[in-house]
Amino acid sequence: MAKRGKVQKPVVHNEPVKMVAKDTYQNLAANLGIGSNNLTETARYVMTRFTWDYWTLNVLYRNNWIAKAIIDKPANEMMKNGFEIQSQVDPSKIEKIMQVWKRTKTKDKFLDCIKWARLYGGCILVPMIENQPDMSEPLDFDTIMPDSYRGCFLVDRWSGVSPSVELISDISDPDFGKPEHYIVSSDSIKKSIKIHHSRIIKMVGRTLPYWEETAEDYWGASELEHVFEELKKRDNTSSNIAFLIFLANIRVFKMQSLGQLITLGDQESVQRVYQTMVRLNQLMSNTGTLVMDSEDSFEQHQHNQFSGMNDIYESFMLDVSGAAEIPVDKLFGRSPAGFNNGAETLQNYYDSIQEKQETNVHGDLEKLIRVISMSAIGEVPDDLDIKFNPVRRPADMEKADLAYKLWQPISEALAQGVINKPTALRELKRQSPTTGLWTNITDEMIEEAESEAKEQKEAEMEAGNQMQDLLNKLESGGDNAGEDPKNPNSIVEKDNSQ
Repeated sequence: MAKRGKVQKPVVHNEPVKMVAKDTYQNLAANLGIGSNNLTETARYVMTRFTWDYWTLNVLYRNNWIAKAIIDKPANEMMKNGFEIQSQVDPSKIEKIMQVWKRTKTKDKFLDCIKWARLYGGCILVPMIENQPDMSEPLDFDTIMPDSYRGCFLVDRWSGVSPSVELISDISDPDFGKPEHYIVSSDSIKKSIKIHHSRIIKMVGRTLPYWEETAEDYWGASELEHVFEELKKRDNTSSNIAFLIFLANIRVFKMQSLGQLITLGDQESVQRVYQTMVRLNQLMSNTGTLVMDSEDSFEQHQHNQFSGMNDIYESFMLDVSGAAEIPVDKLFGRSPAGFNNGAETLQNYYDSIQEKQETNVHGDLEKLIRVISMSAIGEVPDDLDIKFNPVRRPADMEKADLAYKLWQPISEALAQGVINKPTALRELKRQSPTTGLWTNITDEMIEEAESEAKEQKEAEMEAGNQMQDLLNKLESGGDNAGEDPKNPNSIVEKDNSQ
């Protein structure tokens, strides 16, 4: 019988194993590459977790216009043109939902939630619904009474919200693995409340890998964290350029035995030297005349070599722009230079904004609209979906061209009988936010067209029935001798003589 081999137990490492790449460039003779003793190899990247510096984040947002633009501009771009609710329900119900969205100022609160999530790394939005005694239980939509939604209140991650230790264990929940409850305490509610995760809208800043996410208590990182170093370089460069302007014209006054007067003299002697310099400076007139002793001398040094500083300054601006993922002309308000008109760059920027809309905003917005829908119209449409309006606003010629292209298929479908006039009017009215046309199409016009279409359909059905009766009489003409085939409406008497 063969002996069983000894099974080795797997080695458990308490510390992560350091992997060393063997195929990296190295030239020890030239002192280059991995393991070489040069300045490049001494550089290291240090984990700072700048998001934890709440005070500096507030200072940057309030005092630094670039930091504020990095936070606000993408958030404003994502929500500036609004969104549409797409569903097969009656348009009047959709209009009612949007009225609640605006009347309760949910739009402003939702925008602020996006901004504070980008600034602090996380923020929550809590819908305020009447007659909800136990906020720690999952939200049951059947308990949302008509007109019970009263808006939202928001709390950022550093101002009174902490996730619970227990995590969501239900694998069918989209938030599986995230905190199940959140403890919220705010000045507006005057107490601490345990809220179930289904009752809140949670937004995070820049998403992180798993271990960093757990280190942040399942929040994200501030959008300023990876921009901070580049922002400091740009501000330091700007300050140094401004300081060099003060050094562009340096005046030197040479006084005989000045060093001895300062070092060997007493405090009174030093004070007299200082007063002498002040008086000489006062004696210099507007024409540049300076009165001084014959043994003293005066020199003026000018520095006007500023030609390459603008290129250095713009290089740091490009670094900040790249880190913030915002074009230079959009972030700094500068017009494109050279042959580049900035159209392609802006289009890429708008594409990134649309990506952020779908990735970071769409799900949270749809979750909130479902709550508002239940309160406003008493139901949540099964086919409810959110579609953001285009971020970029087209020019007048582009709108006219777009309007024609959108109108043409509707016109062809109407001419071919695929759709009727009321449907065509609804489609044209639905295009008005995009094209700026068809804004005068009212619901009364659509109802009138529906009435006309209904009457026309009834008339066509009546004419069809009459035609069918006529055909039936024609078909039965051969069997009935009392009917004239050429004139079915007349009755011919039978010939009794036969």
